[in-house]
Amino acid sequence: MNESFPSISSSSSSSSSSSSASDVLMSFLLSLPPSSFSALASSLASDLRLLRSRLALLLLSPAHFSRALSRLRSLPLPLKSLLLARLLLRSLRLLLSSSTSSPSSHPHRLRLLDLDAALLLMAMCDSYHPHRPHPHPVDWRSTVAAHALSSALSPAALGDTPWAVLGPYVDLAAKCPRFLEVAGSSNGGGKMGEGARAAVAAVVALPSVEYSGCEEGDGGGSRECAVCREEMAAGWQVCELPCGHRFHWGCALAWLRKRNTCPCCRFELPTEDVFAEIGRLWRAVVRIGGGDGTSCGGAGRASRGG
Repeated sequence: MNESFPSISSSSSSSSSSSSASDVLMSFLLSLPPSSFSALASSLASDLRLLRSRLALLLLSPAHFSRALSRLRSLPLPLKSLLLARLLLRSLRLLLSSSTSSPSSHPHRLRLLDLDAALLLMAMCDSYHPHRPHPHPVDWRSTVAAHALSSALSPAALGDTPWAVLGPYVDLAAKCPRFLEVAGSSNGGGKMGEGARAAVAAVVALPSVEYSGCEEGDGGGSRECAVCREEMAAGWQVCELPCGHRFHWGCALAWLRKRNTCPCCRFELPTEDVFAEIGRLWRAVVRIGGGDGTSCGGAGRASRGG
């Protein structure tokens, strides 16, 4: 693959960003009730075994490794970035699973072949350091194996504690702000992680409620729809977003086809755009964990729910 892939952990600035992101994630996890924390660790234990077994299969089976590496080499850089984004989103979603609600099905699931390729690509990113001497061409199997062995024998990975289970997911999710920054730079400097349409599943799940005509606070303190600025008549069936704001159904559908935010409070609905979904979930982590709200495209923006 002409050895080109997104660099998300090799510079001192990215290390500082990752450390700050890890602090945000730790604050988020420490904010969970003890029962939720234990349940989260238990639910992720089997998934962690799956990830480790898939990576071990790649390293122990030359055929599997060669197949995954050949697939990566066939992908252009944008598709490699998308593969990494889906793996990062997977980790972030799993960490948030105990504190947010979202539709049971979503379009970002990784098939097993995609998961293998994403795990290998992430391992290559983590194990390759451009300023260190490497053979040419790089022996990726031995390079990744050495890094995997070092990680497995690190103090953080040893023991049978909840933190030993959660650690790998924290490490992956902490790359999200830096990854969106790098992806944005590769996209001509545009912001990644914002401005996507709402997911179809999220829109379909919105409830239809009867407008009584006496509610206060709809559309910013008036009885008019905040999208079309026309009054909502009593007895009409209107669309209610999870934040409680209500709109004409036609207005809401037209709005959510272009963006995933509430017109009144900017509450964020799930989206099918992988990069935007990473940004949305990261803002939820920052909000719950009480972070400074400066990462991932303005993390202080409202993002209740999942």
